[in-house]
Amino acid sequence: MMLAMTSVGALSGCADAEAVPGEKGYASGSRDGGHERPGDDASDGETSEDPGEDVGDGDSDVDSDAGGGGGGGGEPKLKPKCVQKDSQVIVIGDSYINWPSHTFPDDIARESGQKWRMQAIGGMSMATGGIGAPLGQYIPSQFDDAIAADPDAHTVLMDGGGNDVLVGWLADPNIEQCKDTGSSKLPRCQQVITDAIAAAEQLMEHMLQAGIRDVVYFFYPHIPEGRPIGGPHPNEILDFALPQVQDFCEGREAATSGALRCHFIDMRPVFVGHDPDWFNTDIHPTSDGSKAMAKEVWSRMTDWCVGQKSGSDCCEP
Repeated sequence: MMLAMTSVGALSGCADAEAVPGEKGYASGSRDGGHERPGDDASDGETSEDPGEDVGDGDSDVDSDAGGGGGGGGEPKLKPKCVQKDSQVIVIGDSYINWPSHTFPDDIARESGQKWRMQAIGGMSMATGGIGAPLGQYIPSQFDDAIAADPDAHTVLMDGGGNDVLVGWLADPNIEQCKDTGSSKLPRCQQVITDAIAAAEQLMEHMLQAGIRDVVYFFYPHIPEGRPIGGPHPNEILDFALPQVQDFCEGREAATSGALRCHFIDMRPVFVGHDPDWFNTDIHPTSDGSKAMAKEVWSRMTDWCVGQKSGSDCCEP
Protein backbone atom coordinates (compact mmCIF):
# COMPACT_ATOMS: atom_id res chain seq x y z
CA MET A 1 0.00 0.00 0.00
CA MET A 2 3.13 0.47 0.18
CA LEU A 3 -0.02 -0.82 1.61
CA ALA A 4 -1.64 0.88 -0.74
CA MET A 5 -2.67 -1.28 0.62
CA THR A 6 -1.93 2.01 -1.93
CA SER A 7 -9.25 2.89 -1.38
CA VAL A 8 -10.20 2.85 4.64
CA GLY A 9 -10.90 2.41 -1.37
CA ALA A 10 -9.11 0.80 1.04
CA LEU A 11 -6.22 0.70 3.77
CA SER A 12 -1.03 2.00 1.90
CA GLY A 13 7.22 9.53 -1.81
CA CYS A 14 5.52 12.47 0.31
CA ALA A 15 3.31 15.39 -0.62
CA ASP A 16 4.70 18.79 0.11
CA ALA A 17 1.62 20.89 0.71
CA GLU A 18 1.31 22.36 4.17
CA ALA A 19 -0.83 20.12 6.37
CA VAL A 20 -3.58 21.59 8.50
CA PRO A 21 -2.30 21.40 12.09
CA GLY A 22 -4.11 18.76 14.07
CA GLU A 23 -6.26 17.73 11.08
CA LYS A 24 -6.16 14.94 8.55
CA GLY A 25 -9.47 15.88 6.94
CA TYR A 26 -12.33 18.31 7.61
CA ALA A 27 -16.01 17.56 9.09
CA SER A 28 -18.55 14.91 9.88
CA GLY A 29 -21.60 13.20 8.43
CA SER A 30 -23.72 10.11 8.93
CA ARG A 31 -22.74 6.68 7.60
CA ASP A 32 -26.02 5.48 6.18
CA GLY A 33 -27.47 5.44 2.70
CA GLY A 34 -26.31 4.21 -0.72
CA HIS A 35 -26.48 4.93 -4.41
CA GLU A 36 -28.07 3.75 -7.60
CA ARG A 37 -26.67 3.62 -11.07
CA PRO A 38 -27.49 6.71 -13.15
CA GLY A 39 -30.53 5.96 -15.24
CA ASP A 40 -31.95 3.32 -12.86
CA ASP A 41 -35.58 3.81 -11.92
CA ALA A 42 -35.61 4.87 -8.28
CA SER A 43 -39.40 5.15 -8.02
CA ASP A 44 -41.75 2.63 -6.45
CA GLY A 45 -44.20 2.82 -9.31
CA GLU A 46 -46.59 5.17 -7.48
CA THR A 47 -47.13 8.80 -8.42
CA SER A 48 -49.45 11.60 -7.47
CA GLU A 49 -49.22 13.17 -10.91
CA ASP A 50 -51.95 12.81 -13.48
CA PRO A 51 -51.13 10.79 -16.60
CA GLY A 52 -49.82 13.09 -19.26
CA GLU A 53 -48.92 15.87 -16.82
CA ASP A 54 -45.86 17.75 -17.98
CA VAL A 55 -43.05 17.03 -15.50
CA GLY A 56 -40.20 18.81 -17.26
CA ASP A 57 -38.54 19.47 -20.56
CA GLY A 58 -35.53 17.19 -20.03
CA ASP A 59 -33.04 20.04 -20.08
CA SER A 60 -32.45 20.32 -16.35
CA ASP A 61 -29.01 19.76 -14.82
CA VAL A 62 -30.56 17.38 -12.30
CA ASP A 63 -32.18 14.02 -12.90
CA SER A 64 -34.46 12.23 -10.51
CA ASP A 65 -32.90 8.93 -11.59
CA ALA A 66 -29.27 9.99 -11.92
CA GLY A 67 -26.76 9.03 -9.27
CA GLY A 68 -29.38 7.50 -6.96
CA GLY A 69 -29.43 6.78 -3.27
CA GLY A 70 -29.51 10.10 -1.43
CA GLY A 71 -31.88 12.96 -0.85
CA GLY A 72 -34.96 10.78 -0.36
CA GLY A 73 -38.57 11.77 -0.93
CA GLY A 74 -38.17 11.87 -4.72
CA GLU A 75 -35.82 14.87 -4.63
CA PRO A 76 -33.90 15.44 -7.90
CA LYS A 77 -30.43 13.90 -7.90
CA LEU A 78 -27.45 15.61 -9.46
CA LYS A 79 -25.96 13.83 -12.45
CA PRO A 80 -22.23 13.11 -12.48
CA LYS A 81 -20.31 15.84 -14.27
CA CYS A 82 -18.86 15.20 -17.71
CA VAL A 83 -15.08 15.44 -18.09
CA GLN A 84 -14.27 18.54 -20.11
CA LYS A 85 -10.54 18.15 -19.51
CA ASP A 86 -8.61 15.22 -18.03
CA SER A 87 -7.33 17.21 -15.06
CA GLN A 88 -10.86 17.42 -13.63
CA VAL A 89 -10.34 13.88 -12.28
CA ILE A 90 -7.91 13.57 -9.35
CA VAL A 91 -6.32 10.28 -8.27
CA ILE A 92 -5.12 9.91 -4.65
CA GLY A 93 -4.05 7.00 -2.49
CA ASP A 94 -1.16 4.65 -1.80
CA SER A 95 0.95 2.03 -3.54
CA TYR A 96 -1.99 0.03 -4.84
CA ILE A 97 -2.42 2.95 -7.21
CA ASN A 98 1.15 4.14 -7.72
CA TRP A 99 4.08 1.72 -7.21
CA PRO A 100 7.01 0.36 -9.29
CA SER A 101 5.80 -3.27 -9.20
CA HIS A 102 2.74 -2.55 -11.32
CA THR A 103 1.38 -0.24 -14.02
CA PHE A 104 -1.96 1.00 -12.68
CA PRO A 105 -1.50 4.66 -13.75
CA ASP A 106 -0.88 3.56 -17.35
CA ASP A 107 -3.56 0.87 -17.15
CA ILE A 108 -6.34 3.23 -16.04
CA ALA A 109 -5.23 5.80 -18.64
CA ARG A 110 -5.52 3.15 -21.34
CA GLU A 111 -8.93 1.94 -20.13
CA SER A 112 -10.41 5.44 -19.80
CA GLY A 113 -8.66 7.10 -22.72
CA GLN A 114 -7.79 9.93 -20.32
CA LYS A 115 -4.76 11.02 -18.32
CA TRP A 116 -5.97 12.07 -14.89
CA ARG A 117 -4.04 13.98 -12.23
CA MET A 118 -1.95 11.36 -10.43
CA GLN A 119 -1.33 12.45 -6.82
CA ALA A 120 -1.13 8.99 -5.18
CA ILE A 121 2.10 8.14 -3.34
CA GLY A 122 3.11 4.68 -2.18
CA GLY A 123 3.45 4.21 1.57
CA MET A 124 0.94 6.90 2.55
CA SER A 125 -1.78 6.31 5.14
CA MET A 126 -5.11 7.90 5.95
CA ALA A 127 -4.45 8.84 9.58
CA THR A 128 -1.90 6.60 11.36
CA GLY A 129 1.74 5.95 10.48
CA GLY A 130 2.79 5.74 6.87
CA ILE A 131 5.88 7.28 5.36
CA GLY A 132 4.38 10.76 5.37
CA ALA A 133 3.56 10.82 9.08
CA PRO A 134 6.84 12.45 10.21
CA LEU A 135 5.95 15.44 8.01
CA GLY A 136 2.26 15.45 8.89
CA GLN A 137 1.39 14.25 5.38
CA TYR A 138 -1.38 11.74 4.72
CA ILE A 139 -3.59 10.76 1.79
CA PRO A 140 -5.92 13.73 2.44
CA SER A 141 -2.89 15.98 1.89
CA GLN A 142 -2.71 14.74 -1.70
CA PHE A 143 -6.16 16.12 -2.38
CA ASP A 144 -5.18 19.44 -0.78
CA ASP A 145 -2.15 19.65 -3.06
CA ALA A 146 -4.21 18.94 -6.15
CA ILE A 147 -6.88 21.55 -5.37
CA ALA A 148 -4.24 24.13 -4.46
CA ALA A 149 -2.61 23.60 -7.86
CA ASP A 150 -5.87 23.63 -9.85
CA PRO A 151 -9.31 23.82 -8.18
CA ASP A 152 -11.14 22.85 -11.39
CA ALA A 153 -12.05 19.25 -10.46
CA HIS A 154 -15.25 17.31 -9.86
CA THR A 155 -14.27 13.62 -9.56
CA VAL A 156 -11.84 11.68 -7.35
CA LEU A 157 -10.54 8.12 -7.71
CA MET A 158 -8.90 6.82 -4.55
CA ASP A 159 -7.93 4.01 -2.27
CA GLY A 160 -6.46 4.24 1.22
CA GLY A 161 -6.29 2.93 4.75
CA GLY A 162 -4.12 -0.15 4.23
CA ASN A 163 -0.92 1.47 5.37
CA ASP A 164 -2.56 2.59 8.61
CA VAL A 165 -2.15 -1.08 9.52
CA LEU A 166 0.81 -2.17 7.40
CA VAL A 167 3.04 0.79 8.16
CA GLY A 168 1.27 1.87 11.33
CA TRP A 169 4.29 0.82 13.36
CA LEU A 170 5.91 4.12 12.38
CA ALA A 171 3.40 5.73 14.76
CA ASP A 172 2.93 2.91 17.26
CA PRO A 173 4.87 -0.40 17.38
CA ASN A 174 1.79 -2.07 18.92
CA ILE A 175 0.05 -1.83 15.55
CA GLU A 176 2.24 -4.70 14.29
CA GLN A 177 -0.12 -7.07 16.12
CA CYS A 178 -2.87 -5.98 13.73
CA LYS A 179 -1.30 -8.11 10.98
CA ASP A 180 -2.00 -11.41 12.77
CA THR A 181 -4.86 -13.68 13.77
CA GLY A 182 -7.15 -12.11 16.36
CA SER A 183 -6.53 -8.55 15.17
CA SER A 184 -10.21 -7.77 14.69
CA LYS A 185 -10.81 -8.29 18.41
CA LEU A 186 -8.00 -6.02 19.61
CA PRO A 187 -9.06 -2.50 20.68
CA ARG A 188 -5.87 -0.93 19.29
CA CYS A 189 -6.51 -2.42 15.85
CA GLN A 190 -10.17 -1.41 15.94
CA GLN A 191 -9.11 2.13 16.79
CA VAL A 192 -6.80 2.27 13.75
CA ILE A 193 -9.78 1.54 11.51
CA THR A 194 -11.98 4.05 13.34
CA ASP A 195 -9.33 6.76 12.94
CA ALA A 196 -8.87 6.01 9.23
CA ILE A 197 -12.60 6.28 8.58
CA ALA A 198 -12.79 9.52 10.57
CA ALA A 199 -10.01 10.95 8.39
CA ALA A 200 -11.86 9.81 5.26
CA GLU A 201 -15.01 11.48 6.55
CA GLN A 202 -13.19 14.76 7.05
CA LEU A 203 -11.55 14.41 3.65
CA MET A 204 -14.89 13.98 1.91
CA GLU A 205 -16.31 17.00 3.68
CA HIS A 206 -13.39 18.94 2.27
CA MET A 207 -14.07 17.43 -1.15
CA LEU A 208 -17.68 18.59 -0.89
CA GLN A 209 -16.53 22.11 -0.09
CA ALA A 210 -14.19 22.01 -3.09
CA GLY A 211 -17.01 21.07 -5.46
CA ILE A 212 -16.29 17.36 -5.92
CA ARG A 213 -19.44 15.51 -6.95
CA ASP A 214 -18.32 11.86 -7.27
CA VAL A 215 -15.70 9.79 -5.45
CA VAL A 216 -14.75 6.26 -6.49
CA TYR A 217 -13.15 4.41 -3.55
CA PHE A 218 -11.70 0.96 -4.15
CA PHE A 219 -10.67 -1.43 -1.41
CA TYR A 220 -7.84 -3.94 -1.41
CA PRO A 221 -7.88 -7.57 -2.45
CA HIS A 222 -6.88 -10.28 0.00
CA ILE A 223 -3.09 -10.14 0.08
CA PRO A 224 -0.68 -13.08 0.41
CA GLU A 225 0.07 -14.12 3.97
CA GLY A 226 3.53 -14.27 5.48
CA ARG A 227 5.02 -11.74 3.07
CA PRO A 228 7.21 -8.70 3.78
CA ILE A 229 5.12 -5.69 4.87
CA GLY A 230 1.93 -7.74 5.15
CA GLY A 231 2.84 -9.92 8.11
CA PRO A 232 1.57 -13.41 9.00
CA HIS A 233 -2.23 -12.99 8.69
CA PRO A 234 -3.19 -9.49 7.45
CA ASN A 235 -6.58 -10.29 5.91
CA GLU A 236 -8.54 -10.56 9.16
CA ILE A 237 -8.26 -6.84 9.81
CA LEU A 238 -8.96 -6.16 6.12
CA ASP A 239 -12.22 -8.08 6.34
CA PHE A 240 -13.06 -6.29 9.59
CA ALA A 241 -12.53 -2.89 7.96
CA LEU A 242 -14.18 -3.46 4.59
CA PRO A 243 -17.87 -3.39 5.54
CA GLN A 244 -17.30 -0.32 7.70
CA VAL A 245 -15.56 1.49 4.87
CA GLN A 246 -18.24 0.47 2.40
CA ASP A 247 -21.05 1.67 4.69
CA PHE A 248 -19.25 4.95 5.24
CA CYS A 249 -18.61 5.48 1.53
CA GLU A 250 -22.08 4.59 0.34
CA GLY A 251 -23.59 6.78 3.05
CA ARG A 252 -22.05 9.99 1.72
CA GLU A 253 -24.93 10.74 -0.63
CA ALA A 254 -27.51 10.68 2.15
CA ALA A 255 -25.17 12.55 4.50
CA THR A 256 -24.70 15.38 1.99
CA SER A 257 -28.32 15.52 0.74
CA GLY A 258 -27.17 14.22 -2.63
CA ALA A 259 -24.38 16.74 -3.19
CA LEU A 260 -21.55 14.17 -3.04
CA ARG A 261 -21.62 10.48 -3.92
CA CYS A 262 -19.03 7.86 -2.96
CA HIS A 263 -19.00 4.71 -5.08
CA PHE A 264 -17.34 1.67 -3.47
CA ILE A 265 -15.44 -1.12 -5.26
CA ASP A 266 -14.38 -4.33 -3.49
CA MET A 267 -11.27 -5.70 -5.20
CA ARG A 268 -11.34 -9.07 -3.42
CA PRO A 269 -13.47 -10.85 -6.08
CA VAL A 270 -11.23 -9.53 -8.88
CA PHE A 271 -8.19 -11.35 -7.48
CA VAL A 272 -9.89 -14.65 -6.61
CA GLY A 273 -7.97 -17.51 -8.25
CA HIS A 274 -4.93 -15.33 -9.04
CA ASP A 275 -2.88 -15.64 -5.84
CA PRO A 276 0.11 -15.72 -6.15
CA ASP A 277 0.20 -15.00 -9.89
CA TRP A 278 -1.00 -11.40 -9.62
CA PHE A 279 1.19 -10.48 -6.65
CA ASN A 280 4.78 -9.35 -6.43
CA THR A 281 7.11 -10.94 -3.86
CA ASP A 282 5.52 -8.76 -1.15
CA ILE A 283 1.86 -7.65 -1.06
CA HIS A 284 1.68 -5.45 -4.16
CA PRO A 285 0.03 -6.42 -7.43
CA THR A 286 1.98 -7.23 -10.56
CA SER A 287 1.19 -5.51 -13.84
CA ASP A 288 -1.34 -8.28 -14.60
CA GLY A 289 -3.04 -7.53 -11.28
CA SER A 290 -3.13 -3.79 -11.85
CA LYS A 291 -4.52 -4.27 -15.36
CA ALA A 292 -7.38 -6.30 -13.88
CA MET A 293 -7.94 -3.58 -11.26
CA ALA A 294 -8.05 -0.87 -13.92
CA LYS A 295 -10.55 -2.83 -16.00
CA GLU A 296 -12.80 -3.26 -12.96
CA VAL A 297 -12.54 0.40 -11.97
CA TRP A 298 -13.32 1.72 -15.45
CA SER A 299 -16.16 -0.76 -15.99
CA ARG A 300 -17.82 0.37 -12.79
CA MET A 301 -17.19 4.04 -13.51
CA THR A 302 -18.81 3.58 -16.90
CA ASP A 303 -21.81 1.92 -15.27
CA TRP A 304 -22.10 4.85 -12.86
CA CYS A 305 -21.43 7.43 -15.62
CA VAL A 306 -18.51 8.79 -13.60
CA GLY A 307 -15.44 10.20 -15.34
CA GLN A 308 -17.12 10.11 -18.74
CA LYS A 309 -16.18 12.52 -21.49
CA SER A 310 -18.38 15.38 -22.64
CA GLY A 311 -21.08 14.23 -24.99
CA SER A 312 -22.24 11.38 -22.79
CA ASP A 313 -25.99 11.64 -22.29
CA CYS A 314 -25.81 10.41 -18.69
CA CYS A 315 -23.57 13.20 -17.33
CA GLU A 316 -23.98 16.92 -16.85
CA PRO A 317 -22.02 19.02 -19.35
